[in-house]
Amino acid sequence: MNSKKYDQASLATAQNLRTIAKDKQMRQLSQLSLPEVDATVEIISRIVPAGNVPGMILSGLARLSGRQVSSQLAQRDVNLLFSGLESVLDKKTVSAGPAAVIWGYQQLLRLAGKNDEEAFPEGLWQFYANYSLREDTARYGVETHGFDTVLRHHQIPLSPVNRVTAWVMAAISSLHQYDDWLANEWRERVYCAILQEVGAGMPSITRVGDLYGAWLRKRPYGRGADAEAQETYGAYRRRHFDQFMRGVLGGLDEHTRYAWNQRVQVAKPALADYQRQMSILAYLNPSPYGETREPVALGDVCVGLIYQHRYYVIPVCEPGSQTPTAVDTVQTYINTIMNQPTGLSAMHLTSLAALKRKEWASLRQDLNETLRQSLNQLRFAPILINADPQSPTTLISDIRRAERGVGDHPLTIFDAQKSFVFDFSHIFFDGVWAATVAEMMTREALSWATYLRESVPTAVAEIHPVRPLLLPFERNEVIFIKNAEQATAETSAETELAQVKPIIALRKMFKMRNDLLQLSVNDLLILYRAIHAVTYQPDNRLLSTLQKLGQDSKLDTAVQQALQAIQPPPHPHPILIPLDASHQNPKERIYPLVFEIPLGQLNLTSLHHQTLNALTTYQQAHPHTRAQAYASFDQLQRDYLATLASFGQVLSHAQTITLQAQSPSQSAIKRLAHLPAPLQQLLDQIPSRFNLLNDISKGREVFANVGQVASNSSLSRFISAKDDHEQKTLIWGVMTDANQIMRISLRDFRPHVGALIAVGQRPLAQQLTQHYLDSYARGLNGFVDDLQRITRTSRETQILSS
Repeated sequence: MNSKKYDQASLATAQNLRTIAKDKQMRQLSQLSLPEVDATVEIISRIVPAGNVPGMILSGLARLSGRQVSSQLAQRDVNLLFSGLESVLDKKTVSAGPAAVIWGYQQLLRLAGKNDEEAFPEGLWQFYANYSLREDTARYGVETHGFDTVLRHHQIPLSPVNRVTAWVMAAISSLHQYDDWLANEWRERVYCAILQEVGAGMPSITRVGDLYGAWLRKRPYGRGADAEAQETYGAYRRRHFDQFMRGVLGGLDEHTRYAWNQRVQVAKPALADYQRQMSILAYLNPSPYGETREPVALGDVCVGLIYQHRYYVIPVCEPGSQTPTAVDTVQTYINTIMNQPTGLSAMHLTSLAALKRKEWASLRQDLNETLRQSLNQLRFAPILINADPQSPTTLISDIRRAERGVGDHPLTIFDAQKSFVFDFSHIFFDGVWAATVAEMMTREALSWATYLRESVPTAVAEIHPVRPLLLPFERNEVIFIKNAEQATAETSAETELAQVKPIIALRKMFKMRNDLLQLSVNDLLILYRAIHAVTYQPDNRLLSTLQKLGQDSKLDTAVQQALQAIQPPPHPHPILIPLDASHQNPKERIYPLVFEIPLGQLNLTSLHHQTLNALTTYQQAHPHTRAQAYASFDQLQRDYLATLASFGQVLSHAQTITLQAQSPSQSAIKRLAHLPAPLQQLLDQIPSRFNLLNDISKGREVFANVGQVASNSSLSRFISAKDDHEQKTLIWGVMTDANQIMRISLRDFRPHVGALIAVGQRPLAQQLTQHYLDSYARGLNGFVDDLQRITRTSRETQILSS
């Protein structure tokens, strides 16, 4: 970065903004004191040094009557900030990502005394996602195995035509039912949250515990044997939820039921807004700075099919109606596609999907007419199904690199032969909702497969032939694509080495030892991630390979970046933990918690080793010195476990504060006054809702854990998504399947990855990522085993467990 140019731009921004902010009219609008105004101006000028643009926006906000700002105005203003940054600073100097720019705009709203609720009517995360989760890397990957597992178990044969037909029909059914699916999600979350609040402390609620969690254990993913004739899955699930709620409401007094019903009635108008916000009957329209979700009428929607690298679109409605396309018609389409040669060479769109979205926005308007018309047709397909078989042993991140459109659509489904992989746009989906949709669609496909198992394709009269989309690239377009900026290069890894059952056993030991030792599975995963970051030891063989390659001058730069990357940092980087905010308010989707564990200040790694050494000394001690050795171990053990308990308390409070979208109250901090000072400081640093987006920029890693899936789920693997800011380098994804097998994925975006790939060393970059992940999983197992030994060797635990 050109520091001098940046400082000059920041100074000019501050001078202009300060003049406007201290104007008499502005002072009457703002609720900030003069020192607060000065501090806010300084922050904005450092984060968004865009010359006179922030001042111009502030003046415009001041002229608005009242405290409300429309979402359209907010979008325009944020685009102006991006444009102002690029006009004042060159691209190499600009460092502010979308989160920082939007946060800067929030500070302008503060200066103008405006309410940001109207500016972000769909919630802050949705607004942020439209700007910062738009690239090809900002997509979730989820795998389900239920379709093939059930067919294999029941020995149900399925022809290739019927296999594809089942999934196209599942997509058609899902698109027709999607509003019902969203309504169910909204009702279940909101109804449970309200009842949990109004019925707090009542025996029937206390007995159930987590009301929504109890429902999730019962929630059906598909129609069961008790489904009524013609009952859709959406209606079936709603009926079962209503039965569940009647059982809980029946144990409450009339006053509480009335209060719950009144709160529900007040909340209901928000459902329609939520359905509009989360609908996938839309496509993404890119601009230089963000995405606009363009709605599509159901009658115009298609399902995209990719077969032998060719693209087809199949309407989801019968012509001139909103009736779902008949299965016989779809079967005829698929039979024609799969059994008749097209005579056309296949054209690949993967190069377009990998472009930065701002580049795609620039290219699209200049495409040749035939290509543009075909891609416009493809835009009306919210779901693409890639029916070309992928290797069942391939990493999810590699499977999703197959043909997947150009990135305008919400969802792509890949056939991995023994499973199906779903690739979700983060603008439309979050991790938990993505996993739920994947399982529901799998059940839909399975029901269609059962229907089609003995069906023979028959010709349907007067059917329009389905031909592949024409996708011709002209020479100038190929040159543009070749030279355009690509999405950040990545490698990935997956592992099943981490053992979840010992973690569960350890938590039980903790509970027996002390009720304050309430670390969740995810708490332990995050804690060990911080320890792993500073204790990682590179593989000697990989080090040797790198050192040999470094002797080649053409590879030296890439090798040096790799050698630097695999050396442990002095302290762990901040970790961004996505929290599901939809339990409280579905439109909010996610609240990100950025957590930087102060390992050094807590002396955790040293305490761990000291306690283990004391345990060994005690176990090997002579009978005459055994009591003294135990006393020494006991004191260290108490200190260590107390520190772990404190860490768990702080992380739990931090999550609560973040989900409530508020700053930590002084009373909350006082309640934790017994904690070590570094942990109290950590809690005090949890951002308020107003500072949330600024905090996102600090996280270097994302650690997303969708938890253990329901016992009736076939979800098996999960990869998380990366936002578009280059600062995010490691993206961890965790899922525990119905058989208690924990699978951890890692997407690696560290700078050395792109450098090694550029010099033809992708396999080596991949090996480095895999070793890093495997070492984490093995180290986690060892860490948990150590904690079991430490906790088990205590008089209290031994007495309680005897």
